[in-house]
Amino acid sequence: MLPWMVYAALVAVFLSVAAWLSERAARQRQRTTRGIWLVAMLLSLLLPMIIAFAPIRIPATFRPAAPGTTLTLREATSIPMPAGMFDWDVTEHRVSTEHLVDMAIGCLWLAVSLCLLGMFAIATASLHRQKRHWIEGTLCQTRVLLSPSVGPAVIGILQPRIVVPAWLAEATDAQQRHVIAHERSHLRAHDPQLLALALTLIVLMPWNLALWWQLHRLRRAIEVDCDARVLRDGGDLHEYCETLIEVGQYRSTTIGVAAGMSESVSFLEQRIKLMLLTPKKWTRVSAIGLACLSLGMAAIAAQVTPPDANTKTAEKPVTLTPDVLDRYVGYYRVSDLSVIQVTRSDRHLVLRISGQVAFKGPMDLYPRSNMQFFIPGMDATVDFLRDVQGDTKALVGSVEGHVAVRANRVNEAAAGEINRALARRIADQRPFGGSEKALQLLLRDPDDSAGISPELAKVRQEQKADREAYLAKLGPVTSYKFDGVTDFGWDRYIVERRNGAETVYLLVDTGGLIVSAYRHPASG
Repeated sequence: MLPWMVYAALVAVFLSVAAWLSERAARQRQRTTRGIWLVAMLLSLLLPMIIAFAPIRIPATFRPAAPGTTLTLREATSIPMPAGMFDWDVTEHRVSTEHLVDMAIGCLWLAVSLCLLGMFAIATASLHRQKRHWIEGTLCQTRVLLSPSVGPAVIGILQPRIVVPAWLAEATDAQQRHVIAHERSHLRAHDPQLLALALTLIVLMPWNLALWWQLHRLRRAIEVDCDARVLRDGGDLHEYCETLIEVGQYRSTTIGVAAGMSESVSFLEQRIKLMLLTPKKWTRVSAIGLACLSLGMAAIAAQVTPPDANTKTAEKPVTLTPDVLDRYVGYYRVSDLSVIQVTRSDRHLVLRISGQVAFKGPMDLYPRSNMQFFIPGMDATVDFLRDVQGDTKALVGSVEGHVAVRANRVNEAAAGEINRALARRIADQRPFGGSEKALQLLLRDPDDSAGISPELAKVRQEQKADREAYLAKLGPVTSYKFDGVTDFGWDRYIVERRNGAETVYLLVDTGGLIVSAYRHPASG
């Protein structure tokens, strides 16, 4: 949990910078900015969870050679975090205690959130108790609450009310008019509800300091936007600025859960400077540049790779001696055009496979037992099989519990011949015998398995609904053409359909049987 929290905090920092740049651009163009900070807060909360954990389903039509069709968005990110930031496993007992650490962090997180929620509830209850002693009155034809020390502000969420300090009743008509206009503008813009939403986000992730800073910027943006609306609705600039200065001299009771007119002196100066700001010659160009930088920072935030949820809880490999590992080193025949090579690297094995689209190596194999190995970060295993004499005779690769490949052991000469046959196919760029007939069979999309290997027929049955939806979208076939042999030795066809084109890849054996196939919409 702690690595993910570090990642979430970093994403929030990038989004904070993006929002700040966007705010600068918006202010140069005299646009509202509160929405920018609200979006930043929402993304700071949601983006780390969505990218790290939210699964997305890839239509099985596009991945027929792979048994799994679900992945997380983290696999689409491209900016890895420094390994040292997350690799805190310094002792062999860390894994066994990590669950307790996560529970402690989770409990502390919950406790802080509940405390914060309690503080907001107490502040709200206290405000409502004070409200009983306030007097209702009318200023500038608007019903208000008169308080000894609270306001000007808007309190309440479902039925918000304007509250003003009692001294305002003795102020000039211009000051009263601008104060009421300011608070009414908060009501029309639903600022109390917006602030309540922002406080809720803080309660959900109270440890994220960047989120607190975003809340601070949001509160200021709410006031700046409100100033702009008052002036846009006809308020006099100089009189309004004088009113703000006058209100600033009477520091009212702080209301952390309400939208108020009174702020710090330094921020009051900033508000007045922003109202007096006039557009300059290169304002448009500068705003565009800042907006582009903002989008770039947001893109970086979305591309940061979260820590792998399986990394810390992954099983530790057992230790096998080099002699045991060497029993599995060698070559394993997958097909006439595909061979697996297994080599040893220190205390684990490395698997490389040729002639296969779905498996691109190399892949590290770590021992789970004397005969079973696993691939870190994947639900995949490789089991080595032995004969009665104890010699390794085959390997079986499984993904998510489904057998993906079974290969018998061969000697180096046989493996070399398989690789040479693959190289000749790639060099010749000629289709398999019976390749076109196999393509026509595939394009007819039959329900039976005639002409198709049992393994592919099983996959096609599992993917039937996705495949039929995919084909219905593309429409009937209008033409097709052979487009060469891929680097994996598969035939590639471009199939034109009424509503688009697709690329079809085929692997056909010497008898014309379709061993494997996959398709995807043609690019361009």
